Amino acid sequence: MRHVQAQLRDACLRLLRPLARIMLRHGLSTYDFSRVANIAFVQAAEDILRQQGKTPSFSRVSTITGLHRHVVSDIVKSADTSPFSHSADKDYRRNRLARVLSGWFESPEFTDENGRPRVLPVDGPEPSFMGLVRAYSGDIYPKIILDELTQVGAVRVQKDGSVRALARRYTLGGADAAALRQLGTAARDLFSTLEHNIAAPVDSRLFDDSVVSVRLNSAAIPLLRQMLHRRGESFLEDIEGWLSEREAPSESGSVRAGVMVQLFVDRESDAAASPGKPKID
Repeated sequence: MRHVQAQLRDACLRLLRPLARIMLRHGLSTYDFSRVANIAFVQAAEDILRQQGKTPSFSRVSTITGLHRHVVSDIVKSADTSPFSHSADKDYRRNRLARVLSGWFESPEFTDENGRPRVLPVDGPEPSFMGLVRAYSGDIYPKIILDELTQVGAVRVQKDGSVRALARRYTLGGADAAALRQLGTAARDLFSTLEHNIAAPVDSRLFDDSVVSVRLNSAAIPLLRQMLHRRGESFLEDIEGWLSEREAPSESGSVRAGVMVQLFVDRESDAAASPGKPKID
């Protein structure tokens, strides 16, 4: 048991180090992290108690987490669920953004004779950007779709006011609010899969695999990036089509599920394996 806990502590150190860098770069301290960690532990304890068929109480949560009962009470009473609904709204919008781009690159109505996405006027005679949004985004206003696609670099508004598609898929990057929200969503999805696979029997584990070189020539990274962008994009387009064909007509009986493809470059393996001691001034 102690060996397992030691391994888990080592794993936690490795996964928290990038998160700590992100937090420090954005002005958050260990105090902020401790507060967030306490909230996460309280919520996780409530999840576990419900899975065990028990009603969460301040005393039970306190016993499981090691937090004082008054701390648990303060966290539960001050809980604000609005960030979760806000996140769900963002997921909904991202899904609609992806559908708009798919329609633009795939629909004969919005592609030219060579199969490339047409440059569209924002409004006016069809095909137009507003017509594209009405066809593929549901109930989200075209101006919101245009602003968000422009922000993530998937489209460009030209000098004459027309709109040009730049990317078949879009990714969030940088350090703006949308990218930081995506950080939490992507990390949660990854760790939810790993958490499930730790406890699940072999035949019900979710797919989780990787290909790694421990001695890749660093000069090959640009080529690897290009190859993955080309092949990964094609693979995800196939998956996206498969998922769209099998979406439930309502939330009843449906779940949120998907696939992630990521390139990683680990430049700190040696340092992570043997972290140095801070110098004393």
